[in-house]
Amino acid sequence: MAETTSRLSEIEDLLRRLPAAKRATLLKSITELFVEDAIRYKPAQIKMFDSLFNELIVGMDTEILAGLSRRLAPVANSPRNIIGRLALSDDITIAEPVLVRSPCVEDAVLVDIARTKSQTHLLAIACRSELAIEIVDLLIARGDEVAVRYVANNKGARISDASAVALTERAKSDNALAELIAKRRDIAQRVRGAAASNAKKGPPLAPAAA
Repeated sequence: MAETTSRLSEIEDLLRRLPAAKRATLLKSITELFVEDAIRYKPAQIKMFDSLFNELIVGMDTEILAGLSRRLAPVANSPRNIIGRLALSDDITIAEPVLVRSPCVEDAVLVDIARTKSQTHLLAIACRSELAIEIVDLLIARGDEVAVRYVANNKGARISDASAVALTERAKSDNALAELIAKRRDIAQRVRGAAASNAKKGPPLAPAAA
C-alpha cells in the first residue's frame, strides 16, 4: 500500500503539467487502480484518490464522466467528494449510476437533489435500496406519478405518517399506485396512526360567540 501511495503522489504531481488531451487516459488508469484494490485502501489513500478524480474530471465529456460514475457506483468505499459531484450533475447519464447504486452518496446530497433536480433524478433516487424519511417526503412532494410509484414499491423507503397520508391521497386518482400501496401494511399502519393522532387532538375549537 505504501507503493500505491507513492505512485499516487507522483501522478498527482505530474497531473498539473499534463495536457488536457491526455487526462482521459490517466483518469481511466487511476479508476482501474482504485477499483481493483478499493477494499484495501485506507482513508488517507481514498482521500488522495478523491483529489485526483476531482482534478481529472475538469473538462471531461459526458461519456467519460458517465463511465466513471458506472465504475465507482458499486464500490462501497468510493471517495465521497467525487461521488457527490457526479450525483449532482444535471446530466442524468452521469448522475444516475451513483444515485441508484452508490452507498457513498450522502443524505444531504440526496436531499439537495430531491429538492432541485429533474424528475429523472428523482426517479433514480427512488430506486435506491434504502431511503431516509426526509428524502421520501421530498420525493412524494415533488415526484411525478412514476417516481412516486417507485417510492411506494421500495421496501427500503422509510415512510412517515405524513407521507403515508399523501400517498393514500394520490392513490385516489392513480390505480397503479393504489395497487402498490395495498401490498404494504406499513403504509396502512402509518395512515391509521396519523388518523388516531388527529382524533386525539380533537376537533378545532369553535370561535367564541360575539
